[in-house]
Amino acid sequence: MDTRDYFLILLSILPVIPAGILCLAPMKNHLRYDRKKVVIRLLLVIVVTLPLGALAGLYFHIHLNIVLMLILVINFFVYRRIVTASFVQALSVFFFVCVIISVFSNLAYAIDAVYHPDGSATTPCLVFGLYNLAFCTFGTILLFHLLSKYACFLIDHMQENRIWWITLPVSGLFLIANLYMTPLKYETLHVNNIFKVFVLLQFTIFTMELLLGTIFYHIVKSLLSLSDLRVKTNLMEMQERAYIKQQKYMEENSRIRHDFKHTIRSIQLMAEEGKLDELNRYLKEYVGSLPEKEINVYCKNSALNALLNHYRTEATSRQVEIDYRIELPPSNRTPLSNTEFCSMIGNILENSILAAAAQTEGKKYVTLTLHVEREKELYIVAVNSFDGNPLQKNGRYLSTRKKGGGIGLQSITAVVELHGGIANFHHEGKEFYTDIMIPLPPEQANPDEEEASAK
Repeated sequence: MDTRDYFLILLSILPVIPAGILCLAPMKNHLRYDRKKVVIRLLLVIVVTLPLGALAGLYFHIHLNIVLMLILVINFFVYRRIVTASFVQALSVFFFVCVIISVFSNLAYAIDAVYHPDGSATTPCLVFGLYNLAFCTFGTILLFHLLSKYACFLIDHMQENRIWWITLPVSGLFLIANLYMTPLKYETLHVNNIFKVFVLLQFTIFTMELLLGTIFYHIVKSLLSLSDLRVKTNLMEMQERAYIKQQKYMEENSRIRHDFKHTIRSIQLMAEEGKLDELNRYLKEYVGSLPEKEINVYCKNSALNALLNHYRTEATSRQVEIDYRIELPPSNRTPLSNTEFCSMIGNILENSILAAAAQTEGKKYVTLTLHVEREKELYIVAVNSFDGNPLQKNGRYLSTRKKGGGIGLQSITAVVELHGGIANFHHEGKEFYTDIMIPLPPEQANPDEEEASAK
């Protein structure tokens, strides 16, 4: 075995390491294990696959790109096992990184062609190996922060797999084009202006891939904003319905109070005249005309109160018993925005009610408890009955809405973790539990109190 050629091939496929690091950047919130275990598993895979890949390339004279692709496929399946994101999300990130790495590898080939105009991409070379590793490492450093921030946002918030599938054909075409453009013989690049065109194409593919990623990010941001607007609109409609019901209730009460003095006189006359049967009939009719209280006041947050009343009505219509125990922190220490809070509670209640309503036997019930502990944490606990067969995929619970679509439990977790909290979902028998803890922000002075004290 030619030891020199072996180490040159090994050097040429070392960019798998920065590529793996770049693939993990968007998944920082979706690692199946802690970071130490992830690093250990990746190192074990790299220690095994890279030397074996280099050995296979040397003995069987396999093209470097083919060796690299085989190693990447093996690493992808390992990557898929250490992240909790969906298959298509992992594949989309993987394709994106492969396109970026292929651009830097082709640029390394271009540099090698300058030094060795009579060489070829099939012959291992120290110049190519060093430039390839340097370029790919530079690309990883350049893009790591961007992917860990913006791509991570997409992974956290966009759970609709159909949208992620759209990204694959474009990245796939770029990757195939780059593999096809790898120069088998460097002398080809020195004919006319092919070298300039080759380099220009690499920069074009790199720019277009980043541009398409940016466009995808803004499209998803727009979809999420639209979803957020829809949630706000629904909350306003719920508040409006609650306000109308409350107004109706108050008007009816006002009318009853106005007529009450005439009612008392009529009761007094019937009682004095001894017309007990008439009196009983009159009282039954009167009691039947009294309005039932349609709006319950569970908390001082009007939007949340309207939401709770809405889902109470929804639960009743589905023959589901629902019980609320609501204790909110002071308004100046609320850890979430009103929209985040109502969206999360609405998602929990809708999933719980639908799951309970789907039961074919047994008691159907939902309980929701919001409790402030030691003035430091807000606990949100929901318990609902269900048929005992939860929707799960890859060990994760799915939303009961639209067969796992909608906002989803992952989005609840993302919002909770964004505010430094913990979300846990589990089931025991035919009960499903949602346990959430969110730390409260430091107490802030009320602006009105500050102004009064200043005076």
